[in-house]
Amino acid sequence: MNHCLNPLKQALKTLFEKESPAMIDTMARALEQILEKGSIGVRDLRNLPEGEDALLLMDEWRLIQPVGGSATKAWEDTSQLLATGGSFDLDFPAWIRTLVRRACETGKFQVRQAILTFFSDEGHSAWLKMPLFLFNLAKHSQNGIIDSILINRLLREMPLGVSSDTLIAQLKGYGFISPHLRADFFRMRSPHYEIHPLAVYAGEEEEEA
Repeated sequence: MNHCLNPLKQALKTLFEKESPAMIDTMARALEQILEKGSIGVRDLRNLPEGEDALLLMDEWRLIQPVGGSATKAWEDTSQLLATGGSFDLDFPAWIRTLVRRACETGKFQVRQAILTFFSDEGHSAWLKMPLFLFNLAKHSQNGIIDSILINRLLREMPLGVSSDTLIAQLKGYGFISPHLRADFFRMRSPHYEIHPLAVYAGEEEEEA
């Protein structure tokens, strides 16, 4: 235990350079426990120094989710659940586990390489294209929100060997996108999704995020 703590602190300091040492330490301890034990209790996290703020920041950056969280549920649901102050356990969205494992080894959040590794491990036929595809989704998003029209357009420009429906289901299940539930989007004909905030780093060759 604790062999990942310093590398995770190093990675978190680069991503959250304005946050306090106590906040960085708490987030690193939470990520390490989830990586090594599979989960952390939300009350245990709240009891750590600056635990409430660390919890909210990790939720904002979509680094955590309730254990057993369904891919059909929105990240906004997690935020609402955290606001209730209930007792439940947290783990990672699927691809975040790969990202955190690499950060444990390197002291960096290497987003592009984590995406490559994740899709390769999943046996995805277009795994080499996925970092750029996700980067393009993030680049063309509106305040982090995308729609199925954009996904279809990018698939025509960069075919991935799967249908848009299959890809959307995969990206939701892996934790790269989430249904967007805000009321002002309900009137839109095309389904809307929130894209993971770290996807913007997927186009970088050597991530220092």
